[in-house]
Amino acid sequence: MKKTTSILVFFLFHCFITFSQNLVPNSSFENITNCPYFNQIYYAQPWFQPCRENGNTTNSSSSDLYDTCASYVESGVPTNVSGFQFARTGYAYAAIYLYADTFNYREYLEVPLLSTLIAYKKYDVRFFVSLSFEEVSVSNCGAYFSVDSLLDTTHFKTITYVTPQIQNPLNHILNDTANWMLISGSFIASGGERFMTIGNFDSNANTNVQSSIGGTGAYYYIDDVSVVYSPDNGVDDINNDENILIIPNPASDNLTVQLKTEPTTKTTLTINNILGEQVYTTPITTTSTEIDISSFAKGLYIFEVNTSKRVTRNKVTLQ
Repeated sequence: MKKTTSILVFFLFHCFITFSQNLVPNSSFENITNCPYFNQIYYAQPWFQPCRENGNTTNSSSSDLYDTCASYVESGVPTNVSGFQFARTGYAYAAIYLYADTFNYREYLEVPLLSTLIAYKKYDVRFFVSLSFEEVSVSNCGAYFSVDSLLDTTHFKTITYVTPQIQNPLNHILNDTANWMLISGSFIASGGERFMTIGNFDSNANTNVQSSIGGTGAYYYIDDVSVVYSPDNGVDDINNDENILIIPNPASDNLTVQLKTEPTTKTTLTINNILGEQVYTTPITTTSTEIDISSFAKGLYIFEVNTSKRVTRNKVTLQ
């Protein structure tokens, strides 16, 4: 009896550790291969910059790493060429441009997660930013989770073709140079996400900017990044989108998916079971699509409508 109880306790403890683990490796940029001197985020492995200056991922970037070990004060902590800030944790942090007033210039941080995200499970995301001495501040900063890396080794570019799952409120200007500001949120994974990218995913025209005279760019320190499985049930948090009507619901033999707006050329419908397994997919070309579900097993399903810019999910019961 004691042996059985011990095994059960170990199993429950193991599950708690697994689900409470921070999935971001080197989350505060402390583990480095070399002391930095400008543009060397790749020293904090496995972090890298997805848009490469010289077309590679191992010894080129414009995203920065600061550390107390730096031989040059320009890359030190707390004093460096961009300002003065102590690390929130330890003795290092990263830094990127979230905005520049010319050419839509951006910098990003990307990292492979320690494990793949599970479909329909909720994850809590947190990271901290602090404004450098730059005279421009913005509100646009978020985190995007993807199955594949956003790596593009050809040139710098603004990544505006994705929508981040986590986004700082657009009315909240990140303008504190003295303290670390928290950016946080939760999201329900589609399943299979393996990479996290931090940055500004909006164009200059869609960026909320606060600047003083002479300001040209918004440059931020970043520290303490975490992605943790949420104890809440992600499926229960899926609310049916008002722009998509699925009738009838519950359904048994056939149902109709109705969109309030015209679909784009890339709009698709995917049906997944409660385990996150895809059971059906089809392109959507009209505002009304009929689906034969007579061969589907009874139970709860998640209907996902993907327009490449946005994914909406609806719960449907088949009986």
